[in-house]
Amino acid sequence: MINPQIRANGLAHIERICKGTVAVNLDLDRQLFPFATPDEIDEHIRVAVETLALPEGGLTLSAECAPDVPLDNIEAICVAFERYCY
Repeated sequence: MINPQIRANGLAHIERICKGTVAVNLDLDRQLFPFATPDEIDEHIRVAVETLALPEGGLTLSAECAPDVPLDNIEAICVAFERYCY
């Protein structure tokens, strides 16, 4: 399992290199979390899951939140995890 950062590597590059080949623990864009709206966070997580998830598995997500992330955004991360991660 590898742990690529989405901002540093780009989702398309991660998909091209890893999807179906190696398990991914995707480090979501923690620099987005303090400034995004809850809807933007939902979209970020939805696109990541739709791009990398396979029925047979191989994808986990990590969301590191610093003290400057609003509670509404932390809630949006948790709700999106429940919604899209199956």
